[in-house]
Amino acid sequence: MANPQNPKPPFALRALGAFAATLAVLFVLLLAAYALPGGPVRDHVYTSAQTIAEEGLYPEYFGFKLFQMDNYTDTVMLFEAASADEAPPLTAMMTNTAYNVDNFETLAEDLQWYIEKDLSTGAQRTDAPALVPFSYARYWHGYLIWLRPLLLVTTITGVRIVQYAVLLALLAAVLWLLRRRCGLRACLWFAASQLLVTVFWVPHQVQYFTCFALGYAGCVWVLAKPRRSDALCLALLVLGAATAFCDLLVTPILTLGLPLVCWLLEPQQRLRAGLPQCGVVVGGSLCWGVGYLLCWASKWVLAGLVTGQNVIADALHQVGVRTAADTWHGMELTWSNIFAFVYNALNERRLLWPLAAALVLLAALFVLSIRGRQPLIRALPLLLCTLMTPAWFIVLRTHSIQHGWFTWRALGLTVFAGLAFLYYCCDVRQIAKRLKRT
Repeated sequence: MANPQNPKPPFALRALGAFAATLAVLFVLLLAAYALPGGPVRDHVYTSAQTIAEEGLYPEYFGFKLFQMDNYTDTVMLFEAASADEAPPLTAMMTNTAYNVDNFETLAEDLQWYIEKDLSTGAQRTDAPALVPFSYARYWHGYLIWLRPLLLVTTITGVRIVQYAVLLALLAAVLWLLRRRCGLRACLWFAASQLLVTVFWVPHQVQYFTCFALGYAGCVWVLAKPRRSDALCLALLVLGAATAFCDLLVTPILTLGLPLVCWLLEPQQRLRAGLPQCGVVVGGSLCWGVGYLLCWASKWVLAGLVTGQNVIADALHQVGVRTAADTWHGMELTWSNIFAFVYNALNERRLLWPLAAALVLLAALFVLSIRGRQPLIRALPLLLCTLMTPAWFIVLRTHSIQHGWFTWRALGLTVFAGLAFLYYCCDVRQIAKRLKRT
């Protein structure tokens, strides 16, 4: 029980302190990563670029688009790791210099050219491509906190091995804690949701790894011991800031939803489930969003001050591009065009009416199987979590569609929360009872 003589500071003050501490720690860690010696890093980046050139920029497992890797983005990350000592650490950290050429398909080879030129005596090679530096200053690029230190001693293959070890350890910890604190069903729901989004390929890419690792770490913290709702909201604020610092807009909603669902599934929270818990879901989501947006915006301000670039304008432009209508394969991404595209694609394959009939049937089965009004209300917080990913896709529709081959993994949250929601509010035995009454 809290000591009435020493009341806790207001939540807003604690939230401000948590955000400031998180940003300060991440800032120092990233600055330290930029201060590491560049020679050994470039040596390992050069070998890594050769590996990626052999694999290709977008290799697909089993020839399936949703199992496609993203070596292109990882190569950009390697470029940043290699160029980090072109300027003093703080300037380099704010500028985030990478290089490009007109033909993006040669990016891995261009990275090798960059390092060869850097390691040469300074004589300009006439056969070298025209590598043009560009500033990627609108992101923090916090993944370099672990990428640059690892590249001191190993190549991208070693980085992947470390990421596999870390993510599998975190996944095992989440499953064990879920089994211990929430029961076998919750453990199986989580395992199924992660397998369905092919978590076993996530550590293969630096950019896929980040959000899953942060999300799993958040779940471990939530499940380690009972947490009050205010502590949960502070943790979600920290997770939002860490996500904005380290992620390149891949599957950030996982770092909000997965820990939140784990908290809702704990026995003491199930006893208090219902509309009050919906307030916690909304409040926690707002805290995560504030941490995310403030952390991201702080980079725009700081980078603009250090580099003199108009980073804020570039960032706001990119936000508009990812949320407003843009084009995809020549189609303007308005809602009418999106619905028309889906309708035509299903109709051409004669799947429209069978799918519509299946959806109607599933909706009817859901309505018939509802346990009652009270169980449905008690499960509403889980329904809100189930809808988080679809809502995220709608808000960032352009980005979600253009990069659907990796953003789809955010649906792991929908599966996890959805299975829990259906279990707590539905019972298939109700179907037979209701049909008999009719």
